[in-house]
Amino acid sequence: MNRDIKTKGIIIKKVKFRETSIILDVLTPDLSVISVMAKGIRNKKSKNTGLIELLNELELVLYKNPNSDWYFYRSSHLINAHLFNIEHTTSILMQAPVEVIRQIIVPLDDSFAIYELLETYLNYIKTIKKNEITIFWRFLLKLSKIIGIEFSTNYCIECEQQKLFHAYFPQKHGFICNDCFHPVNDEQVFKLNIDAADLISKLNSIGNYINDISISKSSIKQINRIFLIHLSEHFHKKIYLKSIELL
Repeated sequence: MNRDIKTKGIIIKKVKFRETSIILDVLTPDLSVISVMAKGIRNKKSKNTGLIELLNELELVLYKNPNSDWYFYRSSHLINAHLFNIEHTTSILMQAPVEVIRQIIVPLDDSFAIYELLETYLNYIKTIKKNEITIFWRFLLKLSKIIGIEFSTNYCIECEQQKLFHAYFPQKHGFICNDCFHPVNDEQVFKLNIDAADLISKLNSIGNYINDISISKSSIKQINRIFLIHLSEHFHKKIYLKSIELL
């Protein structure tokens, strides 16, 4: 029986194994995130060495071991080398969503949508020349919606009105406005500066503002922290973003 499996995937992690092999984590649209053993691929005679790079998108032929969760690499065809000839800041922002995906559970039912979201993001972020991090935040918004932990960036979680946010309320998974904030909740919320609050309210349509806004480092730090808190609360573990610290 032929157990070869054809799929496409984006390499989200690669680790050297023994002298000539590599272990890959690959996000696929139909199998979720899978572990792939590429035996002998680091051998100098291997024709596939250059294909196995982080964020390369490949058409894959794999062999599935029926007695384990492992897949074994047979061959591949390059669709897109996303990190090729990319400048430093864009490279970091291309790796940031992959860092998040590696830390969460990707349900099989959501793998197609998450794959398409990442594929679209990687192609689009290359075209952005200013305030690129806002596109990453929008990616996190869309990812949260796909996995069922969406939170509104337009309406106060308490009064459900469109007002300027005062703080993020982790226990309620949303933002509260100035009118709904009570001092008794001061230790339970993460307060926002005005610029960060304004940015958050624009994220869903950030393409309309991206060339006209300026973003302070304090606002970047606040918004990054909010997304990490939101994801950490849902998955009951600390989610981190070491790549963004390099910006």
